[in-house]
Amino acid sequence: MRKHLVAAALILANAPALAADSPKVATYPVDTETGLIMAPGWEMVRDQCNACHTSHIIPQNPGSRAVWRETIEWMIDTQGLWDLSDTWDPVLDYLSTYYNETGIDMQIFRRKPLDPELMPPMPTAKGDH
Repeated sequence: MRKHLVAAALILANAPALAADSPKVATYPVDTETGLIMAPGWEMVRDQCNACHTSHIIPQNPGSRAVWRETIEWMIDTQGLWDLSDTWDPVLDYLSTYYNETGIDMQIFRRKPLDPELMPPMPTAKGDH
C-alpha cells in the first residue's frame, strides 16, 4: 500500500511538468482577437495568416500536416501568398498540432474548397451567348 501512495505522490508532483512537455495535454488560452490557441508558434501563424485573411477561418478548416502544406501551397500558387521560407516548419508544426482534423465533427466545420473543374457552371449574364 505504501509503495502505491509513494508512486501516486510522485506522479502528482510531476504532473504539471508532464503537461507542460506535451502540447496535446497542456491547455493554452485562446487569443480573443484572433481566435488562435496561444500555444508555442501562435504569433508566427497570426502574423503570416492575418496578413491576408482573418485567422478565425483556421479552426473551420482543420487538416493534417500534409493538408495544411497543400493549402498553403495553393495560397502561394493562386492567391499571391509569399513563400514561407524558413517559417514553413514552425507554421506547419503549430497548425497540424492544434488544428488537426482528428476528431473534427464535419457537420459543424466546412470542407476544403472544391477544385475549379468540379464546381458547377456559373450562370451567364443576360445577353451573353
